Amino acid sequence: MRKCKNAIILSAITLILLLAGCAGGAIESQSDNAAVSDTDETENGMAGTEGNAAAGEPENCALPDERTEQTEENAVQEAGFPGEGAEQVDRGQEVNAAQGDQDTDAELEEKPEQGGTETDDTPKEAPRLPETGGQLMDFVPDGWELFDSVELDFNEDGISDYVGVLQAVMEDEEVQTYLLEYPRVLFAIVSEGKAGYRLDFQDMNVIRKRDEGGVYGDPYQPLTAEGTSFTTHTYGGSAWRWWEDYTYSYREGTWWLTSSEEAYGYGDYITDYEKNDWESGVGIRKERSDSRGPMEENFALSENGGWESVGYDLEYEVPLDAQMTLEQAGKRWWLAPDRVTDWEVKEKIIAADVTDPEAMTELPGEAYIYYNDENRVLYICHSGAGTDRDFYYLVMYDLQDQILSVLAQEESEIQYPKFYDGKIYYTTETVEDVTYRTEEDGKEQITKEADAVGVRLNRMEPDGTGKEVIFAYRCLETVPEIMESRLPNVSMPYELNGGEIVAEVHVGGEPHPFYRMKTDGSGQERIGQVPK
Repeated sequence: MRKCKNAIILSAITLILLLAGCAGGAIESQSDNAAVSDTDETENGMAGTEGNAAAGEPENCALPDERTEQTEENAVQEAGFPGEGAEQVDRGQEVNAAQGDQDTDAELEEKPEQGGTETDDTPKEAPRLPETGGQLMDFVPDGWELFDSVELDFNEDGISDYVGVLQAVMEDEEVQTYLLEYPRVLFAIVSEGKAGYRLDFQDMNVIRKRDEGGVYGDPYQPLTAEGTSFTTHTYGGSAWRWWEDYTYSYREGTWWLTSSEEAYGYGDYITDYEKNDWESGVGIRKERSDSRGPMEENFALSENGGWESVGYDLEYEVPLDAQMTLEQAGKRWWLAPDRVTDWEVKEKIIAADVTDPEAMTELPGEAYIYYNDENRVLYICHSGAGTDRDFYYLVMYDLQDQILSVLAQEESEIQYPKFYDGKIYYTTETVEDVTYRTEEDGKEQITKEADAVGVRLNRMEPDGTGKEVIFAYRCLETVPEIMESRLPNVSMPYELNGGEIVAEVHVGGEPHPFYRMKTDGSGQERIGQVPK
């Protein structure tokens, strides 16, 4: 699902689009890369601007006036109606696969040459803040500034406490805007009466950096607070836009992620929306097609010249896993690997059925991370395309023990690796020989080639043993002896939550069916499709 889509790549894309004078673009967002611990996983969704939330209109993601002068009306005029010049950049690995007209991971990883000021783009360490102080500014280290803060009494002692955001002071504005690799630091200080304040926590994973907003620029929106809770707000994009909100609440000495929302779409037309309430244990998902035809059918010009949209193609609920602490949520956020500064590999383990491990060359610090939690990351390597060593590898890296494990080797493409409840899940294509009838230079050609006729959802043990297919989808039950047209591209993003799987099968330009099942593949049911 998301719901998805690294910071270095985003920086490169941003510069390309800016230099090209691109008015419409898009941004990665992800909440779908929210990861899980050894026993649970929650795919986080985050939510809109403060104004939207306050007004009870989570589906409206028009650009805030204070951040840009571009309105919904001129966004449509400049970037065109969806499908007419509104270029999208993927919002994370899952959305990238879900939307056929978006850039591939390989294209995203082609980092362009950059002129101007040279910078060291390796992740930077955040400073350790003082443990105590007499006032808020005592917790701001040299070379850093208090970028934002809110006042609240989260320990309920009648004295103001504070949650704030720090960022590095940069003298070179050109570097500051797009190439800054210093994390922003979210922190809280709690009152201790006459003794002053004590540092309650600091975290460098929760807040987006200045270069993680793409074409839109700095995605940061001000913190808000109410009672013993505070909310982070993020907004980005151009014609295609996304917004995120995370609400954290203080309870018995611990900060918990209590709710989140996320929306993505073309202006006010939301194609993907999700809301998670961890206190009730219920998540809401709303899906709508992002293809031009269905969007035109659902898009209507309102009396004031803006755009209105009607209905979603599919709405459903998912059970959520256990609540996460703020620290867990930060480490499971899809951008957290961009903050890791040490990818040393102390040991390499090869699964028994991986026959050509030397063809696997990428190390975790060089790879696109598809899944992360506080214990591990998962990524995919592809070696020897077009040779007799053409394999895909599923690799796990243990963040604590710094052990790299090559777990699976497949001849077809591996996608969407996830760790959930002690198992590893991933998808592969079902490949068979297909005979096509084509015409070249006025002459009929009959050619046979290996092609994907479907997609499978697999799971295995963390050591690579016990591989099994738990769900399979075929584009055609039986492939004809001779195909007159190409088979559609097929992929299957999915969400794991509350002991269930919801899988969305993307089949070329055809409607995308959604299936719900248990994590072992049992109890399969079709719950709808997009578009209807």
